[in-house]
Amino acid sequence: MYQLKKLVQEMDDQDVRQGLLAFLYTVKEYKEEGKHSDSFMTEIVQLYKELTITPEETAKRRLVPNQNTDTVHIVFGESTAGSVRQVIKQLGLQESDGIICFPDLFSVGPIWKLHEPEGRLYRKEWIRNHLDPEYTDDNYAFTGELNPIEMVQQIPEQAQIVIWGGNSAHERIGSRYVQYLLREYRNQMIEINAVDICERKYNIADDQKYFHTGEIAIDKLIEVFLEIKRIPPLTNVERDNYEQEWMIYAGTKQVLRLWMDGEINTVEQNHLDEYLLHTVYKLQSRSNPEAFLKAARIIGEAIGYFDEYIGDSFFEYRLRSLIYEGKLEICGIPKAMRYYSVRIKL
Repeated sequence: MYQLKKLVQEMDDQDVRQGLLAFLYTVKEYKEEGKHSDSFMTEIVQLYKELTITPEETAKRRLVPNQNTDTVHIVFGESTAGSVRQVIKQLGLQESDGIICFPDLFSVGPIWKLHEPEGRLYRKEWIRNHLDPEYTDDNYAFTGELNPIEMVQQIPEQAQIVIWGGNSAHERIGSRYVQYLLREYRNQMIEINAVDICERKYNIADDQKYFHTGEIAIDKLIEVFLEIKRIPPLTNVERDNYEQEWMIYAGTKQVLRLWMDGEINTVEQNHLDEYLLHTVYKLQSRSNPEAFLKAARIIGEAIGYFDEYIGDSFFEYRLRSLIYEGKLEICGIPKAMRYYSVRIKL
């Protein structure tokens, strides 16, 4: 089931539409032309085989680096990975370029000793207990892929490494983490800030700024991609400084990091609680001050007006915390944000 879910999430929009169209056409033929159930099932199974692929084909489609790869792009988050894959394919660079994706959201959750097994276990347990009870970092076994750290360990010596950073705690922390993992590699290494390049190149207004690379449209990201050859490689001094930065971050056990005034600020986990309470109050004021509001609506509103990329899971975690602390009343069961509503405690 995980493999099928991952397959659908990572399919190009066109592939999804074509697969759905093929399925609907098969159902239409069965319904309107009276095909036998045996032939219907045969066609459905064949469609399944065409849409699902082997681990080797999956690796090729996902542009997993191999020993012949010339450029390895390291990205943070599946949305950014999907965008960079599309750019590579549109530029016809599938044979020379590969991608390693770290799917975690590095702005939330502990990163204490994340470069060690002890730290990775600590992070996994915290996320399971507070954000996602089904979270795991070993899903790659289901698709036949290596995990990101294993992929990093197999980067060929001749490959140029391009780290996709940005103006967010998520991408900046991810960048420093990877640079620490690569500290003994002698490969030429480049860090590209796609957000800065795009905003400068297209003169983007302050109220239209991007939070992370994954938000950049493909046509603009292609132009950013072409800037790679103009970016000088990181010097040994820069790499040493970035490694030291990581060790500072990895020495803390706080679970929330925000991008403020051009740098990462590590803050307490309740830092956004007042903002969430204000969001609930604002939404109640617009309607019935005593009404319960869907948690999903509150979190959506909070994300929409918050100038940082931290995802919805952390906001929901803090919303639940406000309920436990008696600052919000609840109606429903907090199994997931769609199942319950809250209001300011009367």
